[in-house]
Amino acid sequence: MWISRLELQNFKSYQHQVFEFPQPEQDRHIVLIGGKNAYGKTTLLEALYLCLYGKDAMPHLARAGLRSERGYPSFLERALHGHAQLIGRDSMSVAVRIVGEQEEGIQVARRWFFRANGDWTPGDEVVLHSLRRGMPDRPLPADQLTEHLDRHFIPAHIAPFFFFDGEEVKKLADQERVEQIKQGMEGLLGVTLLRELHQRLERFQRDQKANRGGTSEPGRVEELEAAVRRQEQECNRLLEQKAEWEQTLMDSKVRRQDLMNQVLALGGGGGDIATVKDIMEEKGSLRRARDAVEAELAQLLSDKLPFHLMRPDLRDELVRQWMAELDRGRWEARRDSMEPDRRLFIENFFALTAPSLDPPLTPDQDAALRQRIDRAWQGLFYPIPEGCAQEIVHRWLHDGQRTAALDGLRGLQLGRQTVLGAVARLVELQERERVLDYRLTRVEGIDRDGTLARIKESLSALNQDIEEAERKLGDVGRHLTAIEATLAQDRAAYAREHERLVRAAPAQSNIAKAERVRNLISALIPELYALKTRRLSEAMTAAFGRLAHTPWFDRILVDELGRSRLYSRDGNEVDFDKSAGENQLFVTALLAGLAEVSGVNAPLVVDTPLGRLDVQHRQNILDFWLSDKNRQVILLSQDAEIGEDLFRRMQPALAKTYLLHHEVIGQGVSKTVAYPDLYFDFGRTTA
Repeated sequence: MWISRLELQNFKSYQHQVFEFPQPEQDRHIVLIGGKNAYGKTTLLEALYLCLYGKDAMPHLARAGLRSERGYPSFLERALHGHAQLIGRDSMSVAVRIVGEQEEGIQVARRWFFRANGDWTPGDEVVLHSLRRGMPDRPLPADQLTEHLDRHFIPAHIAPFFFFDGEEVKKLADQERVEQIKQGMEGLLGVTLLRELHQRLERFQRDQKANRGGTSEPGRVEELEAAVRRQEQECNRLLEQKAEWEQTLMDSKVRRQDLMNQVLALGGGGGDIATVKDIMEEKGSLRRARDAVEAELAQLLSDKLPFHLMRPDLRDELVRQWMAELDRGRWEARRDSMEPDRRLFIENFFALTAPSLDPPLTPDQDAALRQRIDRAWQGLFYPIPEGCAQEIVHRWLHDGQRTAALDGLRGLQLGRQTVLGAVARLVELQERERVLDYRLTRVEGIDRDGTLARIKESLSALNQDIEEAERKLGDVGRHLTAIEATLAQDRAAYAREHERLVRAAPAQSNIAKAERVRNLISALIPELYALKTRRLSEAMTAAFGRLAHTPWFDRILVDELGRSRLYSRDGNEVDFDKSAGENQLFVTALLAGLAEVSGVNAPLVVDTPLGRLDVQHRQNILDFWLSDKNRQVILLSQDAEIGEDLFRRMQPALAKTYLLHHEVIGQGVSKTVAYPDLYFDFGRTTA
């Protein structure tokens, strides 16, 4: 599967441009498009997203490293080529041709229309054709575009694994890896679609209840439903806050790195500047280690210590009660499962006509016989078997939670040395940080014009901002954990009361079905992550091994919560955050792993693929892409990234090159023209 043609009309700096890409074959699978900054490379990536996915592309642009802070109408209005407006053209368009096996596939053409003042006219015109022998054949219904992309190309929610800005997406490494992996896995598993279905079912339930002719729910169910809704709103609010603080933290760290680069660029003497960098990196490593120990202590104190403070007899009584409630649950499940058989047995018994009863039973005899059958049936279950709880005390727990809680209590061990050891490690790390602070004050830089002093002031302010953002993020995380725990209890209580209401009012069966599906989705989402984590771990391990070429590396393990850990060959976990280059290797391995696990053999389109990397890391990443000979790889590069040496090295794999030329055509309007078979001054493609 490959992109064979991309055509742009009045799209940003392109008045009219056609890119033709040959089929990847005979080890030639790389397309290289060269251009300087602001010459239109990123525009090609945006055009792909907008043509294929339309308005649905906007939420995914940021994950691909593209700036999408503007809304869809504003994005389009800024994208219309200025010359088109000057000469009265009222539309812009992008067409993409995607070819698969036997030269069959689809062509997608999307056109946007504008008023005379440049305002976008809402609505996109989409023209969809099938391909035959690589050329447009018969038209297809435009409303089938999403289905064709989902089945035969790249669904919108996993597109950022294949189309992305390498310079921007590497900033993912500055975020918590838990979040970046969870986002990737959610897209891969379609969790976003499940959440959307969950919300639609919730709206359906509310609409059905409102249209029942004015009948009211019992007060208890209404109260619980309102409580659940309030808790969900609070969760959503906290999740938004969490995302905002994560973005703030990431931006601050990126700005700090930029300032550090400025410090290094000052080029002080005697190795002082390099010493500043080394100390800052070591401080960052110590801070992460200190945060990990503090989190370990907090977990010990919150998860295990409270149970050790309980009287042993109370803890034993709690265990006995939970086990008795589990037995009671199994007994009730067996009893309830056989209830339909009881009704069927009684109906069949009294429906029999042979052998006949002579004389027939009197009404009193019939009633007595029914009572005896009922008592005999009840005798199968009553009295309640020994060991079953006579009363369910902990109704907010379902059986799975009781089992998990019992397993946790059985494995509960907290020795004095465990706590003291964690405290000792924390004290040691704090002392090492103080020593580094003292060393940092002794390092003198060069500040002839005051630039270095101003940068240091900015660094100090940024460090405070980062600490504040981390503190706020921790506060929001703890609040969110507490709200989610309360929400789980309220949902369980609501589910029980709602089930009782439905049994009492069978007319509400549609609402009950929707509720069961919602509950299934809520239970399914956490379980989905476990389905792909092993495969993702294996794929990331293989990708990182080919990228890093480090002798100590053994494997990457990803758990169902999205946490990633790197292990050395001796089995020890490795703290990996060492440099921007190595972080980009991790992000590249993550994207490659997610793309492999998705099972989609789609093209890879990367803007600024090797920016700000040293020579070795550039070679490693480039070799990684060159090795994937069955996948079309389109690289949008500056000459400073893929220079003459790398160009000559990758030339045997080049299927096509283009060079972007940019010129001003008047009245502040410019245009980009792409020249085929050129790449800066290094020569032509020898295809």
